[in-house]
Amino acid sequence: MMRVSYNAEQIVEMVKNLYRATGGESYYDEPLVSFASADDEWYRKYKTLIGPFHWTPAEALHFDNPEAAARSVIVWILPVRESIRKANRSETRIPAVSWAAMRSFGELVNENMRKQLCLLLKKSGYAAIAPHLEQLRQGYDIVKMNFCSHWSERHTAFVAGLGTFGLSAGLITEKGVAMRVGSVVTDLELPPAKRPYGDDPFAWCTRCGACAKRCPAHAIGKTFEERDKPACGAYIVANVNPEREKRYGWMELNLGCGLCQAGVPCEHKRP
Repeated sequence: MMRVSYNAEQIVEMVKNLYRATGGESYYDEPLVSFASADDEWYRKYKTLIGPFHWTPAEALHFDNPEAAARSVIVWILPVRESIRKANRSETRIPAVSWAAMRSFGELVNENMRKQLCLLLKKSGYAAIAPHLEQLRQGYDIVKMNFCSHWSERHTAFVAGLGTFGLSAGLITEKGVAMRVGSVVTDLELPPAKRPYGDDPFAWCTRCGACAKRCPAHAIGKTFEERDKPACGAYIVANVNPEREKRYGWMELNLGCGLCQAGVPCEHKRP
């Protein structure tokens, strides 16, 4: 198949068009888009830092095309709209209805962006896969994996220069920590971004502790090592999920909390 030639600007516009076409404007501001090299050494480091089960881009692309060589990871940030962030600021126990809708239905937008970008790249002659969707297809036990996964969207966004981690383990971007992330691995070669923070995973966190004060599960400590992901998950299961039908009005879709992402200095900007 003849390959269509794309430059970085065209891929950025493709992602932004998908954001609009799939209904992203209902939940998010315009996406930030960046690229990482599939050979970046951080992906190998994640085998130790996260776990040996965490895929490299090459391992992920192998599920789509064993013959293709992974070249780039396309990554985007979807900043949560101000009206949704505002609604969640006033909550202290469980998320606002609009925030929960952003997490449940806005993530379906994100899933469609991943799917459609893969389809567009494949139609143009490239191999492409959305690792997050692949791990959902295969299935994985997040509890047995210590609340980690085969592909961390936040960690690949760090590699692509889009943000660094906070005390809450959320990713602080130029548009803040209230956001969703998407990514696609491809054999299309794109120029990798330079990380403005170098290799410091926590460079943009001021350690102010505001997110810890907002956390109803008391799952955020004074240091990055004190983050208690099981406690966070248990709080959602015990307090948010039971409200799914009565308060939020829908079933089955994932719910988050997000209180640590609203009403904090890094909510919508890099502090």
